[in-house]
Amino acid sequence: MTREDRTLHATMPAEPSENPRRPQTILVVEDEVLVRLNTADELRQAGFVVLEAVNADEAMVVLRGPEAVDLLFTDVRMPGTADGLVLAAIARALRPDLKIVVASGNAPAGAAAAPVDEFFAKPYDVRVVIGCVKQLLGVAP
Repeated sequence: MTREDRTLHATMPAEPSENPRRPQTILVVEDEVLVRLNTADELRQAGFVVLEAVNADEAMVVLRGPEAVDLLFTDVRMPGTADGLVLAAIARALRPDLKIVVASGNAPAGAAAAPVDEFFAKPYDVRVVIGCVKQLLGVAP
């Protein structure tokens, strides 16, 4: 093998994988730092790409941008111009195929009418949330 052949071989792209599907991305919106960090870390360990936002305003910047987001996981009560239920409605209008999971310390009025796929009462078991997320996204358990 010549030096040129070795260089060419070293820079050749790897064979495409059998499943070229991109990792699924979850946007976690939570103003409580420890809750957000724990949830985001657990979702990452489960194999998801995780984006984080402190409030609905930050989340809307992400949702209006080019970033792929497959699922929104949001708290209801948080500071900013919108709560999690308003964020869910805006997210559904912007991205109709987006899966939406909402969490709250208590079921807020109007939660049943909100465009969400699942609701979790706080404190929630992150393992149960991950199972739900996998089911909503069609990911093998």
